[in-house]
Amino acid sequence: MNFAGEKEKEYLPKSMTLEQKLISGYDGFGGVHDNLLWNVTAGFTYYTLNNKLIIENTKTREQTVLADATVQLSCIAGSANEKYIAVGEGSPNAQGNSIAYLYNVEANCTKRLQSKLTFHQKGIQSMAFT
Repeated sequence: MNFAGEKEKEYLPKSMTLEQKLISGYDGFGGVHDNLLWNVTAGFTYYTLNNKLIIENTKTREQTVLADATVQLSCIAGSANEKYIAVGEGSPNAQGNSIAYLYNVEANCTKRLQSKLTFHQKGIQSMAFT
């Protein structure tokens, strides 16, 4: 029995993986812009990180991560009535289109994909609700 070897085992971590608590990041470079919204009234921030829309409750830090896109999202827009968030792909995906995703983010609903618009061919660089 090797005492030194036994002692080393005692100090080895039980798991070599870390449990993810929050996603935090910024995609402000490489064609990404206008990718952060803060809804003070509802208490949420919305931002994109690569191909994900991240919805974070500013009080509890609870996050909802929506990853329907297959390429990097380039921009984000919120509706005036605060019910919808739209995000757009910054470059064409494998099918040759850039998709605009519309999410229902009403306060008392499950955050979910409402619809997709697939007619863009060169990447979406800016969005706005009218």
